[in-house]
Amino acid sequence: MKLISNWRATLTGSWSLWLVLASLVLLGGYFLTLVKPELLGWDPLYFAMASATCQVLAIPARLVLQNGLSGLAAFRRDTGGAVRRRTVGVIAGSGIALTSAIGFIGQWEGLRTEAYRDVVGVWTVCYGETKGVQPGDRYSKADCDAMLAREILAYEAALDRCLKHPVPIGMKIALVSWTYNVGAGAACKSTLVRKANAGDLAGACDELPRWNKAGGRVWAGLVNRRGAERAMCHQALKAAA
Repeated sequence: MKLISNWRATLTGSWSLWLVLASLVLLGGYFLTLVKPELLGWDPLYFAMASATCQVLAIPARLVLQNGLSGLAAFRRDTGGAVRRRTVGVIAGSGIALTSAIGFIGQWEGLRTEAYRDVVGVWTVCYGETKGVQPGDRYSKADCDAMLAREILAYEAALDRCLKHPVPIGMKIALVSWTYNVGAGAACKSTLVRKANAGDLAGACDELPRWNKAGGRVWAGLVNRRGAERAMCHQALKAAA
């Protein structure tokens, strides 16, 4: 078997080949919006990275598929390459947002790389991780960050089941931090989420300081955390405006 003499020019100029590749990228991205990582047996962190990659690659891919359209106006009217359903969260779809969430939430959870017993005797490690932790377990900061990233994505997905109104990235990080702390069940039943879904995003931010109690008493650490979350929440709204 011998390649044709002008194979490079044929490959780079082959419209049909690039059409097939663009179609595969679009189909891959669309598929990832319709499924959850649990269905594929993927780690949520890797699922988010794959989804974000497909979304980025879909931009030039969509332009390839629109090659037959004449004029910018026709391109804008055409929605053939658009993804109509989005299930990937704001944080899950952005590596920068995920890194910011790890830094923000991690500072409140506290990092301990060697397993220890918490105040009620449960073996804990990293940023409060308790699942499968055994005495003597040790992890690097990178390992702990990866654990926290998976938890953040899981809590964002849980919050997204009840938070239907779109919010800016900074507000989403603040709300996921709050949800991570109080639990998805309590978050979804809250006045905060009801206000957000009604479009009162500023009012939702102002609900955060109310969540400053544990065991029926106010804790200084929770007061400070809720204050930081509220500040981030309002700053995000201000920046979006």
